[in-house]
Amino acid sequence: MSPRTLDRLLLATLAVLTFEKVRWNTPGVTLTLTNLLAVAFVACFVVDRVRRRDTTVTPAAMTLLGFMATFGVVYLAGYFDLQNQDALTFWLKGIGSWLVHFSFLVCGVAHVARRGRPLFMSGIRWFTAGAVVNCVYGVAQLGLQVVAAVSLDHVFARVTATPTTAAGINVLGRVGSHNVYRVTGLTTDPNHLGVMLCAPLLILLPYYLHDRPARRRLGLLLLGIFVVQILTLSRSAALGDIAGLLVLLPLARSSLPRPRVLALSIGLPLLALAVVYREIHFVHTVISARLSTSSSGVATHLQFYQLVPPALDPNPLFGMGFNTFAVFYQFITGESNYGPHSAWVAILVETGIVGLAVYLAYFAYLVASAARIRLTADGDMSRLGLGMTAALIGTAVANISYLTMSFDYFFALALLAVAGSAIFAPARAAQSPPLTTPAGIGVRRA
Repeated sequence: MSPRTLDRLLLATLAVLTFEKVRWNTPGVTLTLTNLLAVAFVACFVVDRVRRRDTTVTPAAMTLLGFMATFGVVYLAGYFDLQNQDALTFWLKGIGSWLVHFSFLVCGVAHVARRGRPLFMSGIRWFTAGAVVNCVYGVAQLGLQVVAAVSLDHVFARVTATPTTAAGINVLGRVGSHNVYRVTGLTTDPNHLGVMLCAPLLILLPYYLHDRPARRRLGLLLLGIFVVQILTLSRSAALGDIAGLLVLLPLARSSLPRPRVLALSIGLPLLALAVVYREIHFVHTVISARLSTSSSGVATHLQFYQLVPPALDPNPLFGMGFNTFAVFYQFITGESNYGPHSAWVAILVETGIVGLAVYLAYFAYLVASAARIRLTADGDMSRLGLGMTAALIGTAVANISYLTMSFDYFFALALLAVAGSAIFAPARAAQSPPLTTPAGIGVRRA
């Protein structure tokens, strides 16, 4: 198996990890594009290693294997708390998807760590490109709906045969005679898209700020991603952005523009927004609705948090069973496939106190890996490490009131953080000669 073939499979998988709508239903299982590509990469990776009798694995991949085994024990322990056939079905589906993507994470880290900087940088570019495709689809989705009353999702559903796309673009409500739309892109929920976009924004922001004149195109790209994130009207995404920026601010202070430029850059848009908010009724109503703390959405979040203690009461150590939240809460939601409004609620309820402790250790390892990249002597890599740290923390905070950390794309963040640490951490960098020409994100230097 050619290393380049493995490179292409890995990069293709990273590019589509946010494409929730690209799936095909079969009688027994739903096939997603991300699962198919991840399985193909893992299979080719294993076959290649067996054929070459190569058993060497990086310490980072071994650490992830340890976490994978520990999670497996916790999830298997939760099996004994399953209450009915529906719970078993959800548990099996969850375990199957988790096995595929965690195996992809372990094999991907082993491959990227061996291939080095060029593949790592390509991974960031391809993951960002996938987010951009999602944004372009979202803009087209909104434009066709507003201008021609055409649902792009209905057209797309004919290609993928996916009933979940039939609902089309999300409608928040109405202001007068006009619908308030929230773009979903290639995801199934506007909050999914909004929180997912926190990752490329926060990863690349410190890289862009360090050399703004030479990276204008990257700046325009980040602005476009941010605009689409605004169009999701996601409060969870805004919370994630704020948390990520708070992480970046103390450490990226030297890369910020001069105070006068910064004041104009922030002050003028805020002034324009204030004028629009005051003068345009539609905008005023939408913003007021999203800032309200007494809406039904906020009440739903609080309701789920209040129900955590009763859910843990019969099985506090290992929870009710991995991926079985929908079964337990069906009497509340009235739906058989309904996820919680918080990843942290899901982890605690489904895997118990033990599962939450293991996940916190795993997440701390990911953050520590991203933070180690910051210690490298390579300035650009250090800034990307800072961005990854902010992206991980921002995503975790956004998941207090939504859940995307269990989604496929989060494995891309984990892969880039751990592989980046394996390649660029000072202990590893001291053993390898520096490259004479650093690879860029894709924006040529002036």
